[in-house]
Amino acid sequence: MKTTITILSIVFLGLWLADCSTANKSTATAVVQPDPLAADRTKHADRVRADIAGKENMAADSVFENISRLKNVSAARLLVVMDIWGKVLGVSCDHCHVNNEWASEVKPEKEITRQMMDLVNNLNKDLKNMDALKSYQPSVSCYTCHRGDTRPATRPK
Repeated sequence: MKTTITILSIVFLGLWLADCSTANKSTATAVVQPDPLAADRTKHADRVRADIAGKENMAADSVFENISRLKNVSAARLLVVMDIWGKVLGVSCDHCHVNNEWASEVKPEKEITRQMMDLVNNLNKDLKNMDALKSYQPSVSCYTCHRGDTRPATRPK
């Protein structure tokens, strides 16, 4: 009887370990999907970096035309911020900008982005005033709602 219990225990242990090693293999091979628009954003940003060479550390509004927000960040930092917004919205530069006419106001998405910046700033100010949340240091960002899409999620997937 003891021998049967021992053999069954060893068999179950072996099956359990085999199942664990299979689970680890399947999770270890998960592939992160690359951002398909990253190369396009990089191409545009590299062109702009070449155009502003030597001015990267100057305030954005002294290097670029038509800057109404983020005026005091460096020109180089503005390009980083734009890339982050592109990732968060799942878009490239031409979503808000006319290619090579960066100051153009033709596309309404540019003004929408400015208004969304104001919304995020106001929400974060309001969150700081919520006494019950003070220990959490809450904040929101574009990603809080957009999660890689131009349209904010309206319900969980």
